[in-house]
Amino acid sequence: MRYQRLWLRWLLLLLVVPCLALRMREPPPPIPVSRVTPDERWLRVKLNQFVASDTRTFLMRFYYNDEFAEENAVITIGGEWEISSGWAMGGLAYDIAKQLRAGMFYTEHRYYGKTRPFDNTRLSSLQYLSVHQALADLAQFIHYIKSDAFEGGQYKSGRVVVVGCSYAGSMATWMRQTYPHLVDAAFSDSGPVLAQEAYPEYMTIVIKAIRERGGEACLDSISEGMKQLVKMLATIAKAKELSKMFNTCTPVQSSPPQDMTAFLEKIEDSFNELVQKSKNIPAACAVLTNASVSSPVRRLANYITSWSSKPCVDIRYTGRAPDYMNTSYDSENYAARLWMYQTCVEFGWYPISTSAHEPYFPRVPLEYYLQHCKDYFSEDFNEEQLRRGVQQTNIMFGGLKHRPDHLISVSGTHDPWSALAPNSSHARRNSPVYVIPGVAHCKAIRGPENGDSRELRNARRVVVNFMHNNIHRPIPLSDATYIQVTPVLLGLALVVLY
Repeated sequence: MRYQRLWLRWLLLLLVVPCLALRMREPPPPIPVSRVTPDERWLRVKLNQFVASDTRTFLMRFYYNDEFAEENAVITIGGEWEISSGWAMGGLAYDIAKQLRAGMFYTEHRYYGKTRPFDNTRLSSLQYLSVHQALADLAQFIHYIKSDAFEGGQYKSGRVVVVGCSYAGSMATWMRQTYPHLVDAAFSDSGPVLAQEAYPEYMTIVIKAIRERGGEACLDSISEGMKQLVKMLATIAKAKELSKMFNTCTPVQSSPPQDMTAFLEKIEDSFNELVQKSKNIPAACAVLTNASVSSPVRRLANYITSWSSKPCVDIRYTGRAPDYMNTSYDSENYAARLWMYQTCVEFGWYPISTSAHEPYFPRVPLEYYLQHCKDYFSEDFNEEQLRRGVQQTNIMFGGLKHRPDHLISVSGTHDPWSALAPNSSHARRNSPVYVIPGVAHCKAIRGPENGDSRELRNARRVVVNFMHNNIHRPIPLSDATYIQVTPVLLGLALVVLY
């Protein structure tokens, strides 16, 4: 019995990490279209933005592209990832900058990437890691680029637009809300704005997306495959059989418990990524429901091996907890540690699994996320601390109850984080909201791609037109690239209140 309890704890602790990890990677950069290679630059910013007497500073990294630069500025906000120049060379921000004749900027979030206030991620060093400090960094950055110290004051009299997706989309919303005297308009793509401890809707949307794109038979096959797989993991002989079936780089071990559960983690991670990253769900389900393969677990294996781009499926358990407790920036998972800290003290956003998800995925309660906070940071951490942090975030920003003006928000019905983002019922005057059917995470902010739906293409046009109307003037109807889009878009949930 003690062994079974230990096995279950490792299973749950390992299964909770993947959907959080999906948030810690820079969204794939758009197709580069700029003729200019962005400059990498640095700005010295205050460590503690809210204490004037604290003179400590660190260097904040940003990219600058002056291809269209006149006096306006478009700032793409970096989130919980290391930035790269690609997001300053294409995408919707590039289209906005072209329309506004604006300079393009891409900023890096404090503590992430090369923007490091300290040379380690020890708990004592993380006291200045917060969204409030990061927003204040952006305020200092805007003050800097609008001063004579930057490009001879080129942007001094210009206007500023901020854009972002995911957590950076949340920041774009909150920048317009907190610093309206510095930010003239904002665009948020897939940005959650409601802090929440437990977030079961994540897995609900994953299941919904698979059902809508792949069919009920696909979900049934996943359920049966997972049941068979868990049973096979219970014996050494069957575990060896799974190793061959799933083409694992190392043998699937039935003992110790963490080796078994690392395998299950890989399975669930593949489905979370399938939905959140808008991969080909129908193609995945075609493999999962292939009638020529009689065994559901073998169909599941065929899907996992086809999903992996590597010669074998890596399922090794490398000591996840010790790695996440590593306080060196040399750690492969340093960003995961930083983001986990922010969720522990500010946001929650833990994608728990409940009994409603159990036919397809194991149940994962909030308590196991709280155990992460204890294991990685402090044994003194408890649920009340998380609750207070979530409450403070919602008090400061208003959650879904308040929207600033001159803000446009977009999300997709297949984005697992969309239940924490505004929908059409939250639209306000000069603050529209678009919910795009069948679209996943951070799709609107990218430039045009093959396979984009008409609703997604229309939404991008509306965003650019919205920025032009707020910053400059209505776009002439003769403009063949960006024209005024009617508020009634086929299949697009849109509310604009004037």
